[in-house]
Amino acid sequence: MFAMTRRPLASAIALIVLLGACGSTNTGKVAPRNRNLITADEISQSNATTAYDAVKRLRPSFLQTRGATPAHGMEAPTPVVYVDGSLYGTLSTLNNISASSIFTIEYLNAMDATQRYGIGHDAGAILVVTRP
Repeated sequence: MFAMTRRPLASAIALIVLLGACGSTNTGKVAPRNRNLITADEISQSNATTAYDAVKRLRPSFLQTRGATPAHGMEAPTPVVYVDGSLYGTLSTLNNISASSIFTIEYLNAMDATQRYGIGHDAGAILVVTRP
């Protein structure tokens, strides 16, 4: 009889130990950043003064030309800039946007930009959302 009562107790203890080992642990690691999104916190920590400065310091890959290399002196395509959902211009227009006014900056690849905004986004789009 004594052996029968010990078995359930031992099983219960083993189950508790097993469940404890499977639980999540906090290792102190910071969540990885989104490579296609720049947040206001990142911008403020970068000490950038314009949207262009912020992108150049934090995600320079946003500024790269993409797509097929054009022939005979034509410029390679660059991302199109949108501010608060409206077409704003070329990459140089990012210099006209104060870094302190930005909530987020997001990069959309060519396929996603074309689906959202239509043709003419061979190098994708940079979406700037300003603070309310």
